[in-house]
Amino acid sequence: MNEIVFTLEFDDDGAGSRANGYLEKGWKLIHVGTKVADIYNGQIYYNTAYVVGANQEQYKAYLEEEPKSLLDDI
Repeated sequence: MNEIVFTLEFDDDGAGSRANGYLEKGWKLIHVGTKVADIYNGQIYYNTAYVVGANQEQYKAYLEEEPKSLLDDI
């Protein structure tokens, strides 16, 4: 049951720690790269973007716990 069925992308200031949290739960690291965050006075600013993937079992657990996590952010 290792087939990826769901992915998440993080590219904000806390992206690294959020991605690491999912990796600690056994999610797979799919991609690390850069994403344009802003353009100011002709200067392009980048954030590091992380994509993690979950198998069916991990995705089911995510669906059960994610609403609780979203409420913590409010």
